[in-house]
Amino acid sequence: MGNIYRCGERCVESPSECEEEAEPLIDASRRTALSKLMSYILRHSPKDACIELENGGWVRIEDLVKGIRECWRNKELYQWVTPEHIVAIAVLDPKGRFEIRNGKIRAVYGHSKSISTDKLPTYHEDRSVKTLYHGTASHLLQPILREGIRPKRRHYVHLTTEPSIAAETGSRRGAPVVLEVDADCLRSRGFKVLRASNVIYLVKYVPPDCIRRVMKNVLTNS
Repeated sequence: MGNIYRCGERCVESPSECEEEAEPLIDASRRTALSKLMSYILRHSPKDACIELENGGWVRIEDLVKGIRECWRNKELYQWVTPEHIVAIAVLDPKGRFEIRNGKIRAVYGHSKSISTDKLPTYHEDRSVKTLYHGTASHLLQPILREGIRPKRRHYVHLTTEPSIAAETGSRRGAPVVLEVDADCLRSRGFKVLRASNVIYLVKYVPPDCIRRVMKNVLTNS
């Protein structure tokens, strides 16, 4: 993720998108750090920012800012955070991680089981997508091929329509591999495919026989 600029009342990722002079709002380093912090708080541990999620996972943006600036354990690193930064990161997130409505924000997906089910968004079942991808590390591949893909500490297994996104996810834990998943196979086995964002889909479990193939070197296109 790159820098974010203020363009009048809009936020943009490139000054060329702005007809007037664009003002820097947040640099790439701070953007990444704050995005990860927002995800952690909203997906896993709101109590670490002294906030409580409403039903559906919502929290007032002003309360999130206050929690980060006054309660988060490394609050001294985030005294610069304002509601404008939160909104800009949410609106421009490339994976649709966040949703904003009526002055509130929530994480759209990725919640761990420490978050109760009543705090999760409601997802719509998808009946059309055919091929999905899941990224993992190569040293975890053989157990997955034997046992399938399980959500472990999260409520759902996360899949994507973009192999590059899956590879990026897999690279966080080592040399990445991407598993191609047959969505119709999931449905035929009784597992609903839920749409979380334009590129992210959720399912409770991926059986081994719904994994079509293993793809390597996706990030390098080799």
